[in-house]
Amino acid sequence: MLRKWLIVLMLFPVFIFAQSVKTIQVGSFNVEWFPCKDDGNMMKKYGINLRQPPNGDSTDIPALFQVIKNLDVELLGVVEVVDTDLFQASAQKYLGSQYKYIYAPSVSSQKVGFLYDSSVLELIGSPQIYGEVALYPDSWLRPAFRAYFKAKPDGMDFNAVIVHLKAAPGGWKKRLKQWKALKRILEQVPQQTGDKDIVLMGDFNNVSKLGYNEFKPLMEKLHFLWATSELVKKHEFSNFWQPDHMQPRIQGSLIDQIFISRHAEDEFVSNSVEVGGMCAQKKDSYEGAAIPEYYEKISDHCPVIATFRVDKDDD
Repeated sequence: MLRKWLIVLMLFPVFIFAQSVKTIQVGSFNVEWFPCKDDGNMMKKYGINLRQPPNGDSTDIPALFQVIKNLDVELLGVVEVVDTDLFQASAQKYLGSQYKYIYAPSVSSQKVGFLYDSSVLELIGSPQIYGEVALYPDSWLRPAFRAYFKAKPDGMDFNAVIVHLKAAPGGWKKRLKQWKALKRILEQVPQQTGDKDIVLMGDFNNVSKLGYNEFKPLMEKLHFLWATSELVKKHEFSNFWQPDHMQPRIQGSLIDQIFISRHAEDEFVSNSVEVGGMCAQKKDSYEGAAIPEYYEKISDHCPVIATFRVDKDDD
C-alpha cells in the first residue's frame, strides 16, 4: 500500500504554503471466528464445541480481505482469529507479501494479534503476551498482546496493545478485573520499553449498563485519549447485534475502541477516526432483507481506524 501524506496548510500574514506530512492508518477489527464465522460444523473441525453452534456460513475470505485492502491500513489489531496460518496466508495472497501477521498463542481458540505492512513499519524486539488479562492460567479468555513498531526509516515509534475483553452484559465483573490488570500493564509499559507512546485498541465489549463508563474513569486517570469518542459524536457504530433472535433486526453499538496515551497525542490526527465495512453506511439498525451481506459473510463487527503522523517522533 502507498504511504499517505497529509497536506497541512500553514497560514502567515504574507503568504500561504502547504507542508506534506507522512501518515499511517492504525486500527482494530474483530473478524468473528475467522474462518468459521457462523459455520458450526467448521467450528467442530477446529475443536470448538459451543453450547448452541450457529448454522450459518463460513467467512467469505476474499470479501474480508477486500474490506481490509480498501482501508489502506498499515497496522491492524485483529481479534477472533481461529486459524492463524490461514489468516497469514490469506493476508499475503490478497494484500501482498509485505503484510505480516503476529499473534499471541493462548488456550483460547480466538487469537489476538497484529497485521502490519512491513514495508512501512518495522517490528522492534519481541512482542509480549500479558496472560494476566486472561485472569487465570487455563482461562479461555484472551490475553493482551503488545508489539513495538517504528515507522521506516526514522519516524514515530510506539507501543501497540491489542485486547479482546470478556463478552456479554454479565461479563462486567470479569471485565472489571481485566481492566485492573490492564491498568498495571499500561503503567509498566513506558518503563519496560523506554517509550511512552501507546496505542491501545480492540474489542472492549462495554455492554453492561455502565456502557462507556466501563472504561472512561480509568482511561481519564491514566490520561489516555478516547479516540473513538469521535464516533460517538458522529452517532456511528462499530458492530451490530441482534436484540431479539426471533426478529430479523440488528442494532448498532460501539464496543471496538482506540485509546491513545498522552505522549502519543501529538502524532494523532484529530477528527480522523473512521469505521469501515457495513458501519460506513452510518445507519443504526437494519431489518429483514435490508441487512447487508457483510453481516452474514464477513463479521458482525467493523474495522475502526485512526490516522497518525509518523514523519517525526516528539519523544
